[in-house]
Amino acid sequence: MAKQQNIDTDITRARYEYRVWGQHREARKMLDRLGSNRSDERIEDCYLLVDDSTWNAKVRDNRLKVKQLVAEDKGFERWTADRPRSADAAPSPFDELFDRLRLDRPQRGKAYDLYEAVSELGSDSGTRAVFVVKHRRRYTIGRLRAEVTDVEIVETSEVLRTLAIEGDDLTELVALRKKLGLRYEPNVAVHEAIGPTLDD
Repeated sequence: MAKQQNIDTDITRARYEYRVWGQHREARKMLDRLGSNRSDERIEDCYLLVDDSTWNAKVRDNRLKVKQLVAEDKGFERWTADRPRSADAAPSPFDELFDRLRLDRPQRGKAYDLYEAVSELGSDSGTRAVFVVKHRRRYTIGRLRAEVTDVEIVETSEVLRTLAIEGDDLTELVALRKKLGLRYEPNVAVHEAIGPTLDD
């Protein structure tokens, strides 16, 4: 049987996402006015960059999360997501990465060091690992969610600022994007934005 290449065929479960990069001070101020249920968090992620940008994969708290781009509409992207608990449950090429990174060990209560596991990935893996630290503020705006996040690239100490909105209602999202003054800004996912920061 051929290895699965899709993580979820039900597009109705995929949320719309829109992410921009830069300061966008006026948009941030408006989020502070419009948003409720604010929360701040610090997150450590390891992104696994592959050649196909329709895949977005990261390891957080020693758990693999894989997202797949399944549609685009009015500038918004729709991603499905899964957290496979075994190599067999992960789509290619992340099944091999699951094994090579030995991500089954923390699930079995075994000692595990992600930095050490990543250091053993060879050039033949076709994967580049990028460790980041995120300082994120989340907002709720009606039925929508928003965030402002500083993303620090661990290897270079470069800090990128991003603002994102997401939800299930495209009409409401389009209206919010316009209100924030972001209508003509490019929508760039995290894994696509951090890759060039390490290029020569």
